[in-house]
Amino acid sequence: MIQFDHVSKIYGQRAVVDDISFKVNKGEFITILGTSGSGKTTTLKMINRLLEPSKGKISFAGQDLSNLDPIEHRRHIGYVVQEIGLFPHLTVKDNIATVPKLLKWDKEKIDQRVEELLNLVQLPAQEFAHRYPAQLSGGQQQRIGVARALAADPEVLLFDEPFGAIDLLTRNDLQEGLLKIHQDLSSKTFVFITHDINEAFKLGSRVMIMDQGKILQFDQPQAILEAPAHPLVEKLIATARAQELGRRAPE
Repeated sequence: MIQFDHVSKIYGQRAVVDDISFKVNKGEFITILGTSGSGKTTTLKMINRLLEPSKGKISFAGQDLSNLDPIEHRRHIGYVVQEIGLFPHLTVKDNIATVPKLLKWDKEKIDQRVEELLNLVQLPAQEFAHRYPAQLSGGQQQRIGVARALAADPEVLLFDEPFGAIDLLTRNDLQEGLLKIHQDLSSKTFVFITHDINEAFKLGSRVMIMDQGKILQFDQPQAILEAPAHPLVEKLIATARAQELGRRAPE
């Protein structure tokens, strides 16, 4: 579905993404884990051509990405960010319907799609369709952000640390909800970036760990836990385990 072949993104003398190669298969849920400056967001943005690679080749559904019209390409990709970006003057229904209206879908099709998506994200249409963003909790706003990203039925969804600013309990609920959505939409490909190892391992069918523009390891969570391929990966796992033990320790 998505393939990078020796891709780099260079600013001045610095390679923010440094000669990376990987493949994401249709229907996978991939998480990309890394600290600030690791290159994970740059990698994500090259998938939907918000950024162009300096070197290498990116393929999407077997086609060279550089040969595709950027606007047409983005119609096949949903994008969810931490800031959400819901329009405050529009209802939930109209926020979700933004792209379908641009694509000139008829009203009946839009209404049906909005209802389907609100049910998918567990916010029933009869209760939430006519609310405004200010009338929603942070977690509900993120669910609407996911619904809006799915509105035009894209093949791929990109998530740029969408739950990073949300409290732990709400984040856990959103993670469980997102796993269910992916299960219900098994043909969709999800790529989700995070700096939280627990989130990465919980969500990802495979996890890519990046540092300083390079891929340190890209494998199933259990395989990474059993055989970390780099000292930094070992350190991340040890830190996560220590934090988990700390949470379980009695007061």
